[in-house]
Amino acid sequence: MNKAYGVLGSALTGVLTGWLALGLWQWADAEDKRTCADSTSVCLTPYPLTGVLSWAVLAVIVFAIALPLLGVRPRKAVTTAAFGLQAYAIAIIGPLAPRDVPDTNAVNLIALALGPALVAVCTVPAWRRAGLIAIGVLVAAAFITLGIVRDMF
Repeated sequence: MNKAYGVLGSALTGVLTGWLALGLWQWADAEDKRTCADSTSVCLTPYPLTGVLSWAVLAVIVFAIALPLLGVRPRKAVTTAAFGLQAYAIAIIGPLAPRDVPDTNAVNLIALALGPALVAVCTVPAWRRAGLIAIGVLVAAAFITLGIVRDMF
C-alpha cells in the first residue's frame, strides 16, 4: 500500500476517534450538569470519568485495528503514540474552548487528526525527520499557547 494512503487513512482515523472523544465529552458534561442542577452541595457524578474511559478504550481499539490495516506498523508503538498525541491534543483543546466543552468543529477535528497522521509520517523512513520535527513544533506551540492562555486569565 502506498504510504501516503496510510497517512491519509491515519488522519481519517484520528478524525473519527476525535469526533468520538468530543461527542463523549459533550455527553458527559451535559449529563453531569443535568444531574447536578438541583444540588445545593458538592455534586460528584460518574459521567466525566465514564466519558473519558469510554473514549480511551474505544480509541485504543480503533487505533490498534485501523493503523496496522493501513500499513502503519509496528502495532504497539503506533497505537501508543497515536493515542498519546491525540490525548495531548484533547488536553490542549479543552482550556481553549470558549465554553465548558469544545465544539466538534473542523478546526478541533483537524487538530485531533494531526497526531495519528504524524505518527504515520514517522513510520516512513524517508519522512521520519520531517514528522518528528512537526511533532516537536506542534508540542512546543501547544505549550506556548497554553501558557499564553493561562496568563490571560
